[in-house]
Formats: sequence, structure tokens, C-alpha cells
Amino acid sequence: MADSQTGDDVLVNVGESVGSALGKIVATANKAVAAVRPAEKKAKRKVKRATKKVKARVAKGRAKARKVVKKAKKAVARAKRKVKRKR
Repeated sequence: MADSQTGDDVLVNVGESVGSALGKIVATANKAVAAVRPAEKKAKRKVKRATKKVKARVAKGRAKARKVVKKAKKAVARAKRKVKRKR
């Protein structure tokens, strides 16, 4: 009976096996997360860039619209003055 293990030894062996298996699972999960992070960062950067571009285009459009409105108001004012002079 030299090969037989006591109850404590069996529990220690089972604990070590389970701990080892769980450690491998956690390590694999960490590797997967580490592999996904760069792709996630790239996607975030692309979204930020696209958002900035859209905002810039909107701002340019607003500026152009303001310019056009201002120009139109000036033209109307000029036309009114011209009509007044002719009377």
C-alpha cells in the first residue's frame, strides 16, 4: 500500500489540476483580449476621424450658408437703395 494516497494528498492533487486548468483558461482569455484590443483601438480612431470630418463639413456648410445669406441681404439692401434713388 505504498502507492495509496491519503485523503489530503488526493485533495492537493485535485486542487493543483483544477488550478492549472483554470490558469490555462485565464491565460487563453487574456491572450484573446490582448489580440482584440488593437483592432478595437483602430476602430475607435476611425470613428473619431470620421466624426471630425463630418463635423468639419457641417461647419463649412454653415459658414457658406451664412455667407450666402449675408450676400443676399446686401444685394437686397442695394436694390432697395437703387429703387429709392430712381423715385
